[in-house]
Amino acid sequence: MSANAASFISTARALAAVALLSATASTAIAADAASLPAPVAQPAPPLAEAQAPAFAVGEAWTFSYENALEPAKNATYAQSVSSVAADGSPTLNGGAAALDASGNLVKNASGSYQPSDGKLQFPLFVGKSWSASYVYRAGSWAARGEREAKVVAVERVETSAGAFDAFKVEQVVSWSGTEGNRGQGVTRETDWYAPSVGRIVRMEYVDQAAHAASTTTRVELAKFSAPQ
Repeated sequence: MSANAASFISTARALAAVALLSATASTAIAADAASLPAPVAQPAPPLAEAQAPAFAVGEAWTFSYENALEPAKNATYAQSVSSVAADGSPTLNGGAAALDASGNLVKNASGSYQPSDGKLQFPLFVGKSWSASYVYRAGSWAARGEREAKVVAVERVETSAGAFDAFKVEQVVSWSGTEGNRGQGVTRETDWYAPSVGRIVRMEYVDQAAHAASTTTRVELAKFSAPQ
């Protein structure tokens, strides 16, 4: 065998050995990778703070209303944004209802609040508390309300419209009639505000008027649609 032939055979054997080692290494790496657990999706970070919602024409919400004392009043009602003022406050259902820029109720078919019902005050974060005063008018009756509210937690809340990450707000309202059939009482309320839809998605409250039976009311989001 010539020196050139011997050199060629030696080189070929060396290259074959390298190829075998590379294949073996690749196989081992692939086996190790296959044995590793699949990556786990990380949960979204919890809500830390919510700014005031940005309402848009065409947004729509449907709510279910249940009153334990007067079930004949149980119903669903829909709200859609007809226009948005320069300060961000929306008009709903062609002017039949209105919210302030924070989503607090100013008026609906039942009555009006001056300046608003004050249920929300932004930014929201756990530990925040606030006070709000308002006058509510319904026909010939009027009452003054004094609200104390506090954000106590962030919770995942289930509704007919789905599950939402929400700020849980506990509230107490002391109210007293100032006109008409006066009366007075205390309302204890828990609200869950979901930033993803810009509204309170669940509301539970017990209204206790003096010398009368308490009444429990629940309001829950049943449907939400964004502008098209």
